[in-house]
Amino acid sequence: MMNLCRLGLKIKGVIMTPLFILLLSSPFTLYAQNEKEDIYVDYDELLGNVLKNLKAAQLKTTFMSSAELRKQTLTLPFDAKADIPSLDKPGTREMTGPQIVKTRKNGVLMVCKYFKASEGQREKIQLHATATAITADGMCVSNWHVFMNFIQADATLPVNDSITFLVNLKGEVFPIEKVLAYNEMADAAVFKINTGKVRLSTIPLGTELGVGETVHTLTNPNEYLYYYSKGVVARNTAQHKIGPMGDRMEITADYAKGSSGGPILDDRGNMAGMVSTTHSIYAQERPQGNLQMVIKTTIPVRSLRRLIQSK
Repeated sequence: MMNLCRLGLKIKGVIMTPLFILLLSSPFTLYAQNEKEDIYVDYDELLGNVLKNLKAAQLKTTFMSSAELRKQTLTLPFDAKADIPSLDKPGTREMTGPQIVKTRKNGVLMVCKYFKASEGQREKIQLHATATAITADGMCVSNWHVFMNFIQADATLPVNDSITFLVNLKGEVFPIEKVLAYNEMADAAVFKINTGKVRLSTIPLGTELGVGETVHTLTNPNEYLYYYSKGVVARNTAQHKIGPMGDRMEITADYAKGSSGGPILDDRGNMAGMVSTTHSIYAQERPQGNLQMVIKTTIPVRSLRRLIQSK
């Protein structure tokens, strides 16, 4: 038998080396290797580049200061609704966890704050929360408590709190144009960002889920960017003294601080709810000791729909 390590194979006048033969027999080898390399993201580098990207974006786009955004938001009627002509239709095809992450991750955004330099401190960027894009031209949702310093008349902004803005998975930076609607009881806010020529990837609003149904989260807990978790709806609760805006969906999927405003997704990748709060249960309350359980409380999607006026 001829030694292919030393000789090439000639077919129709073409010399085929052993490497070429290997590639023909395994046409997906290089593609698979590239796909494997692409699944790893340097999230520290992504977050570390935000300040540089912000400064570059400020040369092209006007960013409203936190003080200006607060002044604007305080004039917004408490019962205002966000006028959104049309929303994406919910998806109907059931997806796996990896498929949900792949198709929805670009609709998840980081809410960041820029703190200017002050005495003894350098300027810095702080990851503040998470938001979800619901239209390609920049309509987004997050929590009321994420924006409460701009909404509450008696709140005081830190002196060096200069700009609140959004960042996507590509590191692109977007200024907030306006808060459009909010409700404290629902812990929800709808706002608009200036995307320029960029079209956002969106996450469609879905419908409510029942106890036991599967949920997926993709959020930014404590600078662990784009962290995926899966669980189920553990309990749906109501607060009749508050009314419909007091409805809550408790889930077992994991999240933590920094996840506020992140999407709760169903098996079709639709937004079924939004991260809100956590409640830790200790065996010993004072002083706290022996953590036994953390209840994850979220806002059901119908509370978000009540803040939106669409066709």
